[in-house]
Amino acid sequence: MRKVIRDPLHGYIELDELACSIIDTVEMQRLRRIRQLGFSYLVYPGANHTRFEHSLGTYHLMNVLLDRLGMARDADEELIVASLIHDVGHGPYSHVTEPLIQKFTGASHEDIGYVLSTDGEVKERDSEPSAPTIAEVVEAYRLDRRKIQSYIKGERTGNRTSRDISRILNGEIDVDKMDYLVRDSYYTGVAYGVVDNMRLIQGLDFFNGELVITDKGILPAEYLLFSRFLMHPTVYNHHTSRIAQLMFLSALEAFINAECESESELKDKAASLRMMDDAEISTTLRNAEGYPKEMMTRINERRLFKRAIYAKINTLDAEVAEELRDERVRSEIEAEISRRAGVDKKYVLLDFQSREYEELEESEAKVAVNKPLQGLRELKSLREVSPLVSMLSRAFHENYKIGVYTPEKYRAEVKNAAEKVLWTN
Repeated sequence: MRKVIRDPLHGYIELDELACSIIDTVEMQRLRRIRQLGFSYLVYPGANHTRFEHSLGTYHLMNVLLDRLGMARDADEELIVASLIHDVGHGPYSHVTEPLIQKFTGASHEDIGYVLSTDGEVKERDSEPSAPTIAEVVEAYRLDRRKIQSYIKGERTGNRTSRDISRILNGEIDVDKMDYLVRDSYYTGVAYGVVDNMRLIQGLDFFNGELVITDKGILPAEYLLFSRFLMHPTVYNHHTSRIAQLMFLSALEAFINAECESESELKDKAASLRMMDDAEISTTLRNAEGYPKEMMTRINERRLFKRAIYAKINTLDAEVAEELRDERVRSEIEAEISRRAGVDKKYVLLDFQSREYEELEESEAKVAVNKPLQGLRELKSLREVSPLVSMLSRAFHENYKIGVYTPEKYRAEVKNAAEKVLWTN
């Protein structure tokens, strides 16, 4: 039995029986209520697309790529399932809540063992049958849970084959990126996520058992990396959505800390976020008291904090910038700025956007290039064969900013204090 879904980007997406079973699970349906781009809708009104449609797009591109590689019939069902469920570990507003969940639980959105496991699962059955879980479908189809988790993390399993597809979903150049760049560009309305996915897929092949970029794939791979370079400052790190994100996280952490009395309670509360959707957590904060309610109300009414400071990270002393990678140091600096400005600490938010080396991953993608006069091929990194990618690798972090945000009425005092704390030796 096959079903067809119409997608605005990829056209018709075909689903087989296994895919339909996965889509109809509780966890996958929750993704319909998780915005792909968090608070970007405050900047781009069309950015209301969800993790659900992105998951379908990733699944579609996975099938297209496997067909191109002649592996469609022989591919692990675990890989197909992984392409569909790779984002079920996201909390509300996607990446917005991930830092808080990771802080208290130590788990990222890729750690979905709790979704795949049936250990200790107790399901109440009413007269009306409830939707199945992913774990139940995986068990019914006798799939390898460990393999699914490995594919989602981009890790090799114990069984080595002549053609390694372990990083086809999560790697330097993968179907996840291929979908979300084009999808995010489409729904925000910006013209930067222009990636020729079909051309890129045609430019991928195996070399010595490793999936690599061929000569015909270099240009579309350059487009992919260039698109990411442009999308970060204009969409992913736009200051308005960053301000809303930090306000929301500050409110959520204050709410969780007020509700919990022990570390184990903190961990359980943070872990429970992974079962909630955008509307649930927003309603919870809106119905809270004090600071969490104030922040959620401000976000809903778009009365956001303003930029007291907003500058490139490379304007900071290198030693200061390095120290700011530590969350504890950032908290101490927030406290010092608020003290000097005479403003309550909860109304001073420090935003340090840099993530060391994270954005350089694609430049390390392997390219099979011909050796002149020898008729042989060798592997080089995309950065080595593309001057454009080499330049982008150096330029990525120059786009990152440091921001200090506060309500409009405190802007002048906080600006003065932040300049003294961050730039005066």
